[in-house]
Amino acid sequence: MKKIKLFMTYICLSIASCLYAQPRVIDMANEIPDWQSVIGGNAMAPVVETSYGIAVLTDGRMLSSCTSKGNVIWKKGVNGKPSKYLTEHEDFIYVVTNDKKITLVNQSGLNLWTANNSFKITENPVIGKDGRIFVHGENKLACFGINGLRKWEKETEEISNIPTCVLNDGSVLIFLAAKDGKTVGKRFSQFGEELEDLIFSSEVTTATSCEQGVLIALSSGSIGLCNVVNGAAGSPWIQKSYIHSSAFAICYSDNSKNAAFMFSSGGSTTVIILKTETGEFLTQFIVESINTSELQLARSTDGGFFVADKTNAFEFAEDGSVYWTAFLPPKNEWNYLYYTNSNHLIFCMSDWVLKSFHTMQSPRIVYKDFWNDTYSTEDGTQLDDYGTPDTPEDALLKRDITEEDRTLGIRMFSDDRLRDAEKNLKEGDYGGSEKEYLSGLKAEIRSYIATFYTKNPNQSYFAQNPVYTQKLLLMAAAVGCAEFTDDFAQLLHLEKDPLMLASIVYASGQQNFDPDGAILSSYEMILRNPAAKSNIALLKNVCDATYNICKYMGRPALNKHGREILSKLYSPTFDKSVRTYATSTLEKFAKLNM
Repeated sequence: MKKIKLFMTYICLSIASCLYAQPRVIDMANEIPDWQSVIGGNAMAPVVETSYGIAVLTDGRMLSSCTSKGNVIWKKGVNGKPSKYLTEHEDFIYVVTNDKKITLVNQSGLNLWTANNSFKITENPVIGKDGRIFVHGENKLACFGINGLRKWEKETEEISNIPTCVLNDGSVLIFLAAKDGKTVGKRFSQFGEELEDLIFSSEVTTATSCEQGVLIALSSGSIGLCNVVNGAAGSPWIQKSYIHSSAFAICYSDNSKNAAFMFSSGGSTTVIILKTETGEFLTQFIVESINTSELQLARSTDGGFFVADKTNAFEFAEDGSVYWTAFLPPKNEWNYLYYTNSNHLIFCMSDWVLKSFHTMQSPRIVYKDFWNDTYSTEDGTQLDDYGTPDTPEDALLKRDITEEDRTLGIRMFSDDRLRDAEKNLKEGDYGGSEKEYLSGLKAEIRSYIATFYTKNPNQSYFAQNPVYTQKLLLMAAAVGCAEFTDDFAQLLHLEKDPLMLASIVYASGQQNFDPDGAILSSYEMILRNPAAKSNIALLKNVCDATYNICKYMGRPALNKHGREILSKLYSPTFDKSVRTYATSTLEKFAKLNM
């Protein structure tokens, strides 16, 4: 009896195991969505995913945000007529309106600024390593700062429809329209300097940015990685697949650091998985067929990769096992689809409704690591001594500071250079001069920080020349990138002089950008210092700076830091004028309706 029972248990477990191994098949036409939400218009583009849910832009000039369960968080208007181009980055949403404008929207739906561009934008905004924004048109490339000020604009030959890519050193790569079967990539520094042309052996069919550089597929079937070493772009590896067609999609996994190249061959989709850094082959397999002319989305997921065309969608692991496959509703019923990190397949329906289908629970993660002999490296190269890839800081750190730079022998900026830099940073379009400004400011602020580790910091040049130091801090805030956020936080901890501390608070508030809350946390630390309670100017600066940062960063910053800072300032331990100022600051927040 016991043997029979054990045998039946084994059979049941075997059946369950086989069932688990079979991918789930979903017919969306017969599925009931796990949630749906009315968005008040036709979607202009696929939804974008945020840390708190999703956001969708409609033709009614409305940007709507909801949680991953469909609960609406906010609905806000955008400045101008929406286009199909928008990007999400670190919970900020960059919306292209009126074809030539960029509006930055924070995670509370607040329009922070709208920047005018001189040409029609033909791609989603691309976000650089330090927060700067790149857009291109038919034959122009432009760069904007996190403050909405244009840094530079460059005219080029006709640009292809391949997106602008960001390389490992922060420079950008655009792909010109192919001529004679070949593509030329034009590389610009983040400061707008034209650096070099990259001539590819055949036409570039698709490319995507990744942590290590830019992954590229050619019409010849070759694939490779392009990155920058010692200031010049090259390829640490190039591989040629046995498939004599180009990859139609490339997906990079932030989790495994591997890349999936997808090819259409023989009525099916062949996927090749490689280690991104080295090009080492991991595995190759065939998954369901995708109509490349009707491709809707290809992206990495926590457990592998997702691909969809107009009729079917599926998700698969890096070992080739398919988690689930779905037959999609008729295309005339929906405009766009998106697959979220929480395993929700979301459709922007043509009747102004979002419909979400939960495909599965979080998948098991499988990263395979073995060689498959069917993959060919013929005509491929891998350079073992290629060198260490550059970082965005290298463009500044490798610039030697000469005696000519330090014209006074003491400080980086003479009065004339300081005046010119202040003017240019206020007006914009300063192009390559930004490199000089950033390297000079970084050197000066490092020197300023270093003085606090000397015996008499109050005797330093920066302490003895507060007007010059204040101008440096304001320039750092005006440069329009995230370069000085950590420096401001560190200075707020180190500086003890009341006048200079007030200047640092003011300048850090002018920058607005504080993604990790390091600056706001430093304000909280200042308020714990008994000496600060009598410094009314400093405390009012804290109010203003807190308002600026929380307005820019949105409700999470206000809830986590802003309310706490302001509630402390209107406590009875502070001067009445400070309490009144803190109260009025809270009233300003209420008017923002965040």
